Amino acid sequence: MRCLLCQTISLRLLCADCDRALAPAPRIHDLQDLKLISFYDYDDVEPLTWAKYHPFGSLVLKRLAIKAFRPFFRDLSLEQKTAIVPIDDHISRFFSHTAVLAKYAAAGRTTARFGALRAQSHEKYAGQTLAFRRAHPRRFVCKPFAENATILIDDLSTTGTTLLEASEAIQKSGKSVLFAVTLSKAH
Repeated sequence: MRCLLCQTISLRLLCADCDRALAPAPRIHDLQDLKLISFYDYDDVEPLTWAKYHPFGSLVLKRLAIKAFRPFFRDLSLEQKTAIVPIDDHISRFFSHTAVLAKYAAAGRTTARFGALRAQSHEKYAGQTLAFRRAHPRRFVCKPFAENATILIDDLSTTGTTLLEASEAIQKSGKSVLFAVTLSKAH
C-alpha cells in the first residue's frame, strides 16, 4: 500500500511522516452571516478528501476528525448543550462522510444528531461553479432534535453555498446555528 499523500510504501493509509506533518491549524472564515472554522488548506489534504469516494475513506476521515475535530470540540466552552449536525449524512456509496466526522467530533456538551438535516436534491456539487450551485439548491429539511443551539459539520467548503443553505434551514426550524466546522476550505 502507498501513503495517500506522499506515495511512499506504507502499511497505513498515511505514513508516519505525513501523519505527523498533518497538523491542524484552525482558521476562521466569514460566510455572510455564518462563521466557518476550517483546519486544513484544501491543497494540503485534497487526496485525503477524495478518499470519501472509496471504501477506505471512512478510515481517512476518522483519522482527520480525531486529529482536528476531537481536540477542538473537547476544548470548546459552550454555555448550553449543543447539537452537532452533519450536513446531509445519508449513506451514499459505502458510508456517510459527514456522519463519520460528526461521530468523532462529539465531546463535552455536544451531541451528534444524525439524520437531522437532509437534502431533498442530490445534485453533485463537486467541480461545479457557484452559478450551478445557486441554480440547484439542496432544499434541506430539518428534522426535530432536542438542542436549540447547533454546529454544522461538513468535510469541505468551496463556495459556502451548502453551509449557508443548511444554516438557513436550521434557523427556519427555530434553532440557532453557532458556527460551521469543516476539515478544509478551498481558496
